[in-house]
Amino acid sequence: MKLWSLLVVFALLSVNVCAQTDFSQHSVSSKNLSQDITIQVSLPESYLDSDTFRYPVMIVLDGSTQLNHIAGNIHFLSTYAIVPEMILVGVSANNRAKNFTPTSVDDDKENTGGATQYKRFLEKELLPFLRQHYRIAPYEIITGHSLSGLFSCFIALQPDTVFDGAIAISPSLWWDNNWLVKESKVVFKQTRSSPFRWYLSLASEPDEMKTAFDQQVSLLDTQRQKNLFWHADRFPQETHDSTPAIGNLTAIRWLFHNWNAVPEMDVMPLKEIEAFYKTLAKQYGYQFPLSADQYNVYGLKAAYEGKTSWGVEILEEGVKQFPYSEVLWDSLATAQSLDGNTEMAIKASDKAVALASKKQSKWLNEILAQSSRLKMIDEPN
Repeated sequence: MKLWSLLVVFALLSVNVCAQTDFSQHSVSSKNLSQDITIQVSLPESYLDSDTFRYPVMIVLDGSTQLNHIAGNIHFLSTYAIVPEMILVGVSANNRAKNFTPTSVDDDKENTGGATQYKRFLEKELLPFLRQHYRIAPYEIITGHSLSGLFSCFIALQPDTVFDGAIAISPSLWWDNNWLVKESKVVFKQTRSSPFRWYLSLASEPDEMKTAFDQQVSLLDTQRQKNLFWHADRFPQETHDSTPAIGNLTAIRWLFHNWNAVPEMDVMPLKEIEAFYKTLAKQYGYQFPLSADQYNVYGLKAAYEGKTSWGVEILEEGVKQFPYSEVLWDSLATAQSLDGNTEMAIKASDKAVALASKKQSKWLNEILAQSSRLKMIDEPN
């Protein structure tokens, strides 16, 4: 096993022992729904390390029950540059049957069929609220399960939606005699101007749930639509209640299956990494800037694989973009030390110590340990 594997992988694994699950809570007043909606927001750990960096956002329907595990997985995966760092927003549902169903049914017309109004709430009220209060990038994903999975399918079948991707976990496509499945035949004929990614999965669901899902997948197989990219999985070992955990994890990995510029032992200089993500922009319809975690992963990886000048260059750019990141400054010190520049490494380490001390960072002890090692190296014999 190479030095990168021995040292960096262990260091990065330790990052996620305490995956971020702290949420801030807001109440959003909706004119479209005539009620207040509670949301919970989970920010990436790097959020306060920059004043300008903007993050993709994932809207998590049924957020009271689903946000915690999804946020943990995304924060974990983004640490390794497997998926982008994201802002996660859990949205509470005051009336699931009303909000998530696209049609009303005769025996309960007042409490069904509100999906169009709920879409307006998300796109015209919630997302503007988030843009006002957080640094949101123009790349938005939505995920739902069961009835809210029906709604995320409804979003996927709207060519005018502002969302860029939808995840549907065991969606209730059986609703109103498979109405949405039938409607998709019409929607597929419409023009979609930008790339959209749609992931569907099904647990060990019986009867109408499975039948409707099979019909939707069959239609997706036979009726292609430009700029619509989709994938379907089945999890027969999972129940309807257990499947959101594996379903959302698999979904987010599929949505960004080609995200990591250097997933194995190969490394790249900064220019090649930037060129790689410019190429991805054509597939996603958005130019994602490099995040703090990407700078950290690619910089340390290059340094430990013997390309120390590449590692220094990547991490120097990282601290320019995220000047308050004690982790990036500490990693830069590591790369500079491996590059044989102990004097510069000590300066970067001192910066890391100052930031970590001010924040009372969870990495303070590790950063202090490196500072001590570097200064011992610098002392004359």
